[in-house]
Amino acid sequence: MKKYFFLLLGILCSSWVLAETSALSMPRIFADHMVLQRDESIDLWGTSAPKEKITAELNGQKKSARADAEGKWSVSLPAMPAGGPYTLTVKGKKERIVFTDVWLGEVWICSGQSNMEFRLHTAMNAAEEIADAENYPLLRSFNVKQVMSHLPLDDVQGEWQVCTSETAGDFSAVGYFFARELYRELGVPVGFINTSWGGTDIESWMSMEAIEKFPKYKRLQDRMRSPNFEEYVRRSDENRAKFVESMKSEPGMPEQWYSPSYSKTDWKDIVVPGLWSNEELVSLDGVVWQTYQFSLPAEYVGEKAVLSLHVIDDDDVTWINGHKIGETVGYDVRRLYSVPAGVLKESNEITIKISDYRGGGGLYGPANEIYLKVGDKTLPLSGVWKYKVSAANTDFDFVEFGPNSYPSMLYNAMVNPLLHLNIRGVIWYQGENNTNRAAEYFDLFPAMINDWRGKWGKELPFYWVQLANYMEPVAEPGESLWAQVRAAQTQTLSLPHTGQAVIIDIGEAADIHPKNKQDVGLRLAKHALCKDYGFSDMECESPMAKTARRIEDKVVIQFDHVADGLTVKDKYGYLKSFAVAGSDGVYHWVQAKLSGKERVVLSCPDISEPLSVRYAWGDNPDDANLYNSAGLPATPFEMKIE
Repeated sequence: MKKYFFLLLGILCSSWVLAETSALSMPRIFADHMVLQRDESIDLWGTSAPKEKITAELNGQKKSARADAEGKWSVSLPAMPAGGPYTLTVKGKKERIVFTDVWLGEVWICSGQSNMEFRLHTAMNAAEEIADAENYPLLRSFNVKQVMSHLPLDDVQGEWQVCTSETAGDFSAVGYFFARELYRELGVPVGFINTSWGGTDIESWMSMEAIEKFPKYKRLQDRMRSPNFEEYVRRSDENRAKFVESMKSEPGMPEQWYSPSYSKTDWKDIVVPGLWSNEELVSLDGVVWQTYQFSLPAEYVGEKAVLSLHVIDDDDVTWINGHKIGETVGYDVRRLYSVPAGVLKESNEITIKISDYRGGGGLYGPANEIYLKVGDKTLPLSGVWKYKVSAANTDFDFVEFGPNSYPSMLYNAMVNPLLHLNIRGVIWYQGENNTNRAAEYFDLFPAMINDWRGKWGKELPFYWVQLANYMEPVAEPGESLWAQVRAAQTQTLSLPHTGQAVIIDIGEAADIHPKNKQDVGLRLAKHALCKDYGFSDMECESPMAKTARRIEDKVVIQFDHVADGLTVKDKYGYLKSFAVAGSDGVYHWVQAKLSGKERVVLSCPDISEPLSVRYAWGDNPDDANLYNSAGLPATPFEMKIE
């Protein structure tokens, strides 16, 4: 009897599944108030009963198709000009779906991390902007719900919203200001699909096929494709708790690894500064001890000093000669420790316990920021250190489950379901989360753009926001991971049909989320208007250095994209933020002035052999003041001098 009960239950379940899959349905991106891309075929798709005939009708155009054996169908209506409101009807043998208030216009994807997710209600002059939104009912926003998936999904969650003063506050601010500018110039409906997630790496927005070209992610991808992945995720929380406990009970502290008397002969080499890149450490979270030995002249022994370790990912406790001199929690906090009198000797040992909970770990940043300053002497501490692991996530077989735990998690859930939708292009604001691995962005960013274009099957216009100025400006020129990411973004302009909004003039030193999203949206819109909508006389490009040549004791830099000429935003006419390095590789600020419409002349008489020049190269080049006549700031750069 029990056997027949389960057989009957199986039949009922099978009937229920068949009934569910046979119902006429379409993805949630098709809904009331939506905007469909004008002047391109209108591709519709969904599910129904197997082999069922499906008919779609919009604005007098009607097309039919038959579902396949699995009940999947697609119908393409011919391209139509901008207009509306229309009713879209999709019907099968017995069922129909009706969408109202449908418009034909321009459709753009808005994606990235928190500065794209950033809502209008938090932007500069938010109250006035939200009140004004009532005047733009033909702007429509679809906010994709934040979801992760280890495998590609077919649908997203969300709804189309009409722009009103009640709804606009929750729109992406960058998306809204971009769309508003398009509407003001084009006079057609604009739909923007906001698929973004704060604090996310670019790898999570790339397809699994694209990530396969980067071998460091193979282990994670193998895990994602495993049929036991979901069970593994369920076990992961328990294993992570054990890992965290192991970090607390790691042997380094009770065995006093910080003591100079503790033997470190079996410790391995590691280069500082830099995030852990050794094969053993590249995917490691946990506790790693690092140590470095150095000597001091006798006159500095026992003197007070300052130890600079720039930043450490995530937390540290630091000793010199067994004396604890400081500890810090936080991966983005500047380490500047005071060394008391009596600690320093002729032979010294720095030992650091580094606790890393997620992502890259290590002591990183510019090499010239890793030093000991004692009296009038600054001793560089960069170079080969030693390390030993005392607690490792690899011993517990877990990966913390979040949008950055595995590559492709957000692409699978928040991009893949949109691939069949015809869109005009993409605007992108991301990169902050990749600054600790800036060198990788040179390859990852163009790979992602090519990935999306390949998936959509066309060369989508792709415009992005270069990283804003952020953190405290520095008194002397030096290295900068943020500048490196900006350089990677600029280099990606080598891809066709791309554009970059430079915003080093509107960031905020103490806030990674600058409130001025109006200029961000406007500068992105200028690219689209100029390159996609025929406004060829609109200047959309920031000035870009083309050549740097040494002429006698001067360096002359030639610029492109100057509009009617370069300008300087300074009441005295002085240019700032230019630095030149000679054969020693050390950069120094130099005097700079305009020369004609397209050139800047640098004066560097104290640098005997100038080899390279930088402009606005820093986390926060807040003094950069070179613009073109269209009011666009010059693009930061590093260039060899010819």
